[in-house]
Amino acid sequence: MYCTARINGASNPSGQRDQDVYLRALTLSGTVDVLAMGNYVSRTSTGPLATANKKGKPILAKPSWPVMVQNAKGIPQPDSVFMASVARREEKGSDVNVASHLLIDVLMREVDAAMIITNDSDLAFPIQETRQRVPLGLVNPTKNYPAGRMNAEPTVGVGQHWWYNL
Repeated sequence: MYCTARINGASNPSGQRDQDVYLRALTLSGTVDVLAMGNYVSRTSTGPLATANKKGKPILAKPSWPVMVQNAKGIPQPDSVFMASVARREEKGSDVNVASHLLIDVLMREVDAAMIITNDSDLAFPIQETRQRVPLGLVNPTKNYPAGRMNAEPTVGVGQHWWYNL
């Protein structure tokens, strides 16, 4: 069994400790053959200031009292867009590691079935290809709906696929 992990780092020390305990337990139990670790990259990005609507979609912030935007002549500019820079931490490598190990194991016929714990639609293609060759169990670790590209009928490809939502 392969396990990929996202390293939380200094911005989440309790998460890092929890992950370390979990990974040690997996290793000591003998249920994991390979730990393929990802890492975080710090970046600064700039974009329009926005809030989320009820479905989580962005709504651009517009000038309104108490923050108004005026041009040099003092005329209000209601269509102005506020721009903001934010610090971001992006996880890199975990989904590529999962996809690579999954496809190698399936194509080399090392596994009779596979189970993936993810809701990352970046894995849609390797998951679709896996379903053509072996039964696949897909566990969504979030309370959200499964990412649309992750869905398929249980009978696609070789069939016997299943889904579970934590």
